[in-house]
Amino acid sequence: MSRSMSRPPSEMIVMRHSERVDHMFKGWTVLANKAGVYTPYDHNMPSSLPIARPIDNYSLDSPITVNGKVLAEMAGANLRIAKHAPDIIYCSPSLRCLQTAYAVKFHSMSSANLRIEPALLEYPHAYRKCPPLATKEQRAQFEVDESYEQWMSLEKLFASEEKRKDYYARLKDVLFHIAAKTEQQSSTITAKPLTVLVVGHATTVFRAAGVLTDEPKDPSLYDLQRVGDRVPYCGSVLFRRESSGWQPQPVAIPSVVYENLNTRIRFDQLYGNE
Repeated sequence: MSRSMSRPPSEMIVMRHSERVDHMFKGWTVLANKAGVYTPYDHNMPSSLPIARPIDNYSLDSPITVNGKVLAEMAGANLRIAKHAPDIIYCSPSLRCLQTAYAVKFHSMSSANLRIEPALLEYPHAYRKCPPLATKEQRAQFEVDESYEQWMSLEKLFASEEKRKDYYARLKDVLFHIAAKTEQQSSTITAKPLTVLVVGHATTVFRAAGVLTDEPKDPSLYDLQRVGDRVPYCGSVLFRRESSGWQPQPVAIPSVVYENLNTRIRFDQLYGNE
C-alpha cells in the first residue's frame, strides 16, 4: 500500500502570461465587432473568442493572440524538456493567464489542474472595478480545480481601493503563502522535487524576483515603468529552495527566441537602472 506525505514545494516557477490581443491591436473590440459578431481582421487574432460573452467585455479581460498560444505551448514544452513539469499550477483569474497556464499545462504534460488565485490579479487600479472575468462555467474548458480554497476572494480584493504599496504587499504575501503551502504526495514519488508553477503578470514575476531571494528588493517607480521590457511574454524565473533560502536558477529553463522576442529574463537587470 502506497503512503502519502505532506511537503512544501522545493521549486517555484513564476511566469508572465503570453502575448495579449489588446496590446497588439488597439481598439480591437470595436474594430472586430461587426453588428455584434466577432470578425478578426488579422491572422494573429484568434479565429473565435475563447468564451461566450459580449465582445465589449473583452476590453478589460483580453485573450491571447495566435502567436501567444504558440509561445505558451513552446514554454510548456520547454518545462517538459528541462524536467520541470509542474505538479501544482496557480494562475491569476485573468483570461490571458488562464489560457497561458492551460497551454503550459498541456504541453508540459502536467497532470495538475489550475488553481485560480484572485490574489495574483494585477493592480486593481487598472480596472477601477472588478472586470468581467470568466465564470465557473466558462473556465471549465481550462481544467480548473474548483475545489481549491482561494487565499483571497475577488470580493475582498475589490472591497476597497488598493494603494500601490498594498499591491506590493499582497503579491509578496500570496507568493510566500504558495511557497509555504504543503501538498499531499505519494511517498513513492517524493524523491522528485515538488514543482509549483505560478502564472501571473509582469509585475508578478518582477515581485517574485524581489522577495524570493536573500536580498529582498522593493520596486522603484523606474522599475515599474520598465517592467514590460524586463519581463517578456512567457518570461519565467525558476526558484529552488536551498538551505540559504530561495535561489533563482536563471538558465534552468530553455528560452524561446524569435526575432525581437526572447523569453530569457536578465535576472541581474530586473532591478536597477542598467
